[in-house]
Amino acid sequence: MRKLTMSVVAVTAALVSSVATAPASLAQPVWDTAPVHVTHSASPTPKVVDLRVGEHRRFDRVVIDLDGRVPGSTVRYVRSLRYDGSGQAVPLRGRSFIAITLSPAKAHNAHGTNVYEGAQLQQYRLPVLRGVAFTGDFEGQVSFGLALRHRSDFRVLELQSPSRIVIDVRH
Repeated sequence: MRKLTMSVVAVTAALVSSVATAPASLAQPVWDTAPVHVTHSASPTPKVVDLRVGEHRRFDRVVIDLDGRVPGSTVRYVRSLRYDGSGQAVPLRGRSFIAITLSPAKAHNAHGTNVYEGAQLQQYRLPVLRGVAFTGDFEGQVSFGLALRHRSDFRVLELQSPSRIVIDVRH
């Protein structure tokens, strides 16, 4: 009986330690308004090929499709949206704005031809999401802007097969 108890304790300890040391990428993303910054080195540099949006029961979803591995990303609230390179204001209607930067990433091929097929500038009438803009493909970074009806919690997910980054904005 004592051997059985010791075995159960050892197995339990091993399970607890393996769960406690699980990589952060396996942790469930939290709903928050705090910036999310994830660092990945992706080689070869992934291409950003599309952006899709959808309305769900409790959140609006933005999906960025990739050709290649998931790059590093920064998702954060900003006061206004600007186009990379020019600094020109992005003409999206909204009261709050989220900037998304993917790095390293590109939206063009080796010949300089654009491979991104998603919306360049699009308004929506979803519960929270009011618009999206492709704001840049500049110096190894691809960026987007989201216009929102109001500041709301969001979460960021990285998904594989196919590679994509998902930003959900809570209603």
